[in-house]
Amino acid sequence: MQEPDINSLLESTLKPGVMGHRALGRLLRLIDDNHPCADEIDEAVKSTAFKAPRIGLTGPPGSGKSCLIASALEILAETEGKIGVLAVDPTSPYTGGALLGDRVRLKGPTAENVFFRSLASRGSVGGVSTAIWPASRLLDWWGAGLILIETVGSGQLGTVVGDVADIVVAVLTPETGDGIQSMKAGVMELADCFIVNKSDRQGSEIMMKELRIVKEEAETVGRAVEVFSTCAVKDEGIREAIDGLNSLWNRLQKSGEIAKRRLEQAKREVAKRTEAELHKRVIRNLGGAEDYEKALNKWGKMILDGEATASEAARDLLN
Repeated sequence: MQEPDINSLLESTLKPGVMGHRALGRLLRLIDDNHPCADEIDEAVKSTAFKAPRIGLTGPPGSGKSCLIASALEILAETEGKIGVLAVDPTSPYTGGALLGDRVRLKGPTAENVFFRSLASRGSVGGVSTAIWPASRLLDWWGAGLILIETVGSGQLGTVVGDVADIVVAVLTPETGDGIQSMKAGVMELADCFIVNKSDRQGSEIMMKELRIVKEEAETVGRAVEVFSTCAVKDEGIREAIDGLNSLWNRLQKSGEIAKRRLEQAKREVAKRTEAELHKRVIRNLGGAEDYEKALNKWGKMILDGEATASEAARDLLN
């Protein structure tokens, strides 16, 4: 199979219309599949990295994250700037790719300045694909002025999105669950913005009151938190949320907070890459995946028989 011409594809991404989108889509597919040339792509685009704001949306299934993004895109696409959307989907057990298609989520045809791509979670904890980091850098190269990242709903609000996004938005609904207090230990302490979607439903006002208390508590410790109410299916409150997030971004950037967060993002990616590389080296040193599986079986049986510990096994495999 002929190896892809990365430089040619990168140049093609800058072409207007369908040609540019196709080239960008192909490059993102290579990154998502962890193709051997994925590192070559990252090397080529590294000089333009971290230009666009990255807004991460998390929240439980059914909160309307996709619908919210679709409504926001109708407003954002009116601008001349490019917008990239990365939606992390559950991994298909059959193809290994994203289970949902990007077109399923959108209300209508995508504007020319909007690029929407589904990425497979591939079992990543927290609903965030490790491909998000290089994929975001590629969108920076493409010229995106804004990158939206939607995470997989996992039943609980994930905090891992903070490792890849500059601003974290928690999308909730009046039926979210056991109330705000039960969620404080997780994303409630991480989110920069709370959006109560489906605000036409009973209980939305109560949730808004609870979130305003959270906002006041956050402000006492110097955290800037915004709270908005929307109804995405009716396009209500969307523009106000967009304006509020834009204002929040400007404040965080001016204070230097965005720079601090991006350093933490880069450190987290390096740590993840190091762990993955170490895992590959262990498999390679043992002679391949089959021998690695045999070693795991051996140690697993020894642990069950009380003859070894997991720490002992890990040290042996690493050595």
